[in-house]
Amino acid sequence: METPAPAARAAEVSAEDAAPAVRLSFWRGGGSARAGALWSRFAGDPSLRAAVFAFTFSRVVVLTILIVGGQINQTTSAGVEGPRQVDLSLRRISIARILRRTVLTADANWYAGIVTKGYHKTAFKTDTHYNWGFFPLYPILWRLVWNVTGELPITGMVLSHVFFLVALFFVHRSALAFGYEERIASRALFYLAFFPTSYFYSLPLPESLFLLLTAASLNSAGRGRWLAAGLCGAIASATRFTGVLLLPALVALYWQTHRLNWRRREVQSLCLIPVGLLSFMSYLQAITGNAFAFKGAMVAWGRSTSIFLVPLLDFLRDPLLLTNQWDFRVMNFTAAMLAIICGLVLLRKRCWAFGLYTLGSILVTLSSVMLQSQARYAMVLFPMYFVLAAAGERGRVDEVIQTASVALLCLMTALFAAYFSFVLS
Repeated sequence: METPAPAARAAEVSAEDAAPAVRLSFWRGGGSARAGALWSRFAGDPSLRAAVFAFTFSRVVVLTILIVGGQINQTTSAGVEGPRQVDLSLRRISIARILRRTVLTADANWYAGIVTKGYHKTAFKTDTHYNWGFFPLYPILWRLVWNVTGELPITGMVLSHVFFLVALFFVHRSALAFGYEERIASRALFYLAFFPTSYFYSLPLPESLFLLLTAASLNSAGRGRWLAAGLCGAIASATRFTGVLLLPALVALYWQTHRLNWRRREVQSLCLIPVGLLSFMSYLQAITGNAFAFKGAMVAWGRSTSIFLVPLLDFLRDPLLLTNQWDFRVMNFTAAMLAIICGLVLLRKRCWAFGLYTLGSILVTLSSVMLQSQARYAMVLFPMYFVLAAAGERGRVDEVIQTASVALLCLMTALFAAYFSFVLS
């Protein structure tokens, strides 16, 4: 074999040395192109921009208060009247430890119990508290991720935050799908993210997931994707009972857009919505002997069934009693009335799907005879924020809503971190 000349060998070496640089330049160029494409997509998608802004701003506020509030150690001297001593230190702060201790309270403990031990498998009875009233989809997803991470409360929080970010995106998209202008959709997202009880979206609870599924279902229906709407509705009805109320809402929307020109496959898609609820009922029948155990279990918590006016009239009899044990009465009454009014406004504007879903959902929850938790139930009824955002077109109204929302969210989150019962439910 002929040996290459020195000049030739030098050329080969130069080419070999240059090859990695060329490859590196190629990948750098490709990475820059991909990053540029992602940035262009982000900058050009109003729903994504609005969702990221509302999510980041609101969650920074909520998590900061939860972490700082969890650091407060209050010490008092027994039998001595005077100011309470409070020790607050940010030295060697253990964020994970604080969040674990803070978020696993009230309903979050019940969901965590389902994740780790499953549902109570015993004959149906109402003599004590059972976990049959908590729907299964969120704990199923939580358990799947927990099996990977091995960390229970933080995993639940991360899961809720992911669901919330995606939910905000679909809420904005659904506003656009139903003809709202971009500025109204973005303002509605801000109102939603800073609703006074929106700290629940950061907890290991199903609120974020339920908001995501209902918004995705109505967004899909608004864009004529009926199969996707039905599937999302089916999953929503396995997350919370009121998810099944998407069925009359979407049927009304279908009739509004198609009149009598119904297509069998699209109508069948809407019939998927109760599947999630029916599946859970079948499971409860198997383990308790009562398919309606999810409803009967609420008797132990003092919930029954009556006309929706009962809890509202109960508040009006004594409106100066602002809180009562676990019930933040004035907040729950205000949120329920806000949902009712917005639902009626939507119906008046012939936005049947949004109106029926909002009004039907709040009336069903009020029919449990108790005012307790109504703010938590109302906050996921995202169409009401579109009504508020439209009212916010008047600058002074927008300023009032934003100021009140941010102030109340900060207060409520601080009270939650301090473990006041009336903001835990």
